[in-house]
Amino acid sequence: MPERDTPGGPAPQRQHNEDRMRRARSWLARSRQAGAEEVERFMFLWIAFNAAYGNEAALRDFVEREDERGGESYRFRTFLRNIVEKDANRILERIVWDEFSGPIRVLLANPYVFRPFWRSVWSSEQDRDWRLSLAGSKKVAGAALTRRDIFTVLSVVFDRLYTLRNQIFHGGATWPAGFGRDQIRDGSRIMASLVPAILDIMQADIGQNPDSELWGKVAYPRINPEPE
Repeated sequence: MPERDTPGGPAPQRQHNEDRMRRARSWLARSRQAGAEEVERFMFLWIAFNAAYGNEAALRDFVEREDERGGESYRFRTFLRNIVEKDANRILERIVWDEFSGPIRVLLANPYVFRPFWRSVWSSEQDRDWRLSLAGSKKVAGAALTRRDIFTVLSVVFDRLYTLRNQIFHGGATWPAGFGRDQIRDGSRIMASLVPAILDIMQADIGQNPDSELWGKVAYPRINPEPE
C-alpha cells in the first residue's frame, strides 16, 4: 500500500510528484475531448496548468493570508522560471518563436487582458496612460524574444492569460460567445501549445529524479490508498 498523507505521517515526495502529473494530465486530456467549446478548453487547460504549479505552501499562504510577494501571479512566475531552467531541449523557445507572430502577438495587443486597462476602468485616478503601458509591455516581450529571454516572454504572456482566467472564472464573459470571445480563442490556442510542453518538461525532470522537491507538495494530497 503506498504511503499517503494522514495524521500518522506525510507521503513521500515522489508520490506528490506522481499525483501532480496524473492530475494535470487528466485535465489536459479533458481539454482535448471532442466538442469542447473554446472557453471550456481554456478552463480545462488552466486547471491542468494550476495542477502543475500549485503546491501546499502556496495554498497555505493563501489560507493564512501570509503571502505578501505578489500572490498567485508571483507563484506561477516562479514556477515558469523553474520550467525554463529545466527545458534542456528548448521546447518552449521553439513554441514561443513559432507562435509569437500569431496568437501570442494578438493576445499581447488585446487591452481586455491587460491589467492596467481594467484598473483604469475601475478607478479614473489609476493607470490613465494604460495605452503607453500596453505599448511598453509589447516592446518588452518583443525585445525579450530577440535576445531569447523566454522566461520574460512567458511571464508577459501568462500575465495576460491570468487576467483572462480571472475574467472567465469571475463571470466576466457571456456563455458561449459574448464579450471576450477573441481573447478566449487566442488564449486557449496558446495554452494548448504550452501546457503539454510544460508537463513534458516536468515529467522528464521527475523521471530523472522521482524524489525531486523542486515542484513542491500538492496542495490537496491523496488521502486514500488508491489514486482519486
